[in-house]
Amino acid sequence: MRFLTWWFRIVGIVNLVLGALWLPFLSAPRLELSIPGWDAPIPGTAYRGFLDYTLLFGLDLLILGVFLIIASFRPEQSRILAWLAITLSVVRGILDDVYMIAAGYPLPSMLAFIVLHLAIIVTGLLALRAAARPGQRRSS
Repeated sequence: MRFLTWWFRIVGIVNLVLGALWLPFLSAPRLELSIPGWDAPIPGTAYRGFLDYTLLFGLDLLILGVFLIIASFRPEQSRILAWLAITLSVVRGILDDVYMIAAGYPLPSMLAFIVLHLAIIVTGLLALRAAARPGQRRSS
C-alpha cells in the first residue's frame, strides 16, 4: 500500500499545483503562453470567458488534488479514486493534448503534458497492481 499511498500524495500535489496555476490571477499573465496569437481584446468578452473557463478547470484540478491527498490516508479504500485519476489522465489529459496539438498549440508544451499524463497513468497502474498483491495490506 505504501506505493499507492505515495502515488495519491504526489499526484494530488501535482493536481494542486496545476489547479492553482489555472486560477485567473495566475493564468491571466500567461495568456500568450496558453494561447499563442491571442487576438481578442483584453479586457473583453472572449478574454473574460477564457478566464472564467480556466477558473473552472483550475477548481476541478484543485478538488481532485484534495481528494487524492485525502485518499492517501486510506489507500485500500480509495482505489476507485486512483482509477478516476488515471482515466482523467487518459481522456482529459492525453486525448485532449493530442487534440490541442492537432489544433496548432505549441508541440513542446503539449508533449511535456503527455509525458506527465503517461507518468501518472503508468505509475498509477503499477501502484494499484502492487496494492492488489497478497500481503500488501497495512495492518491496523
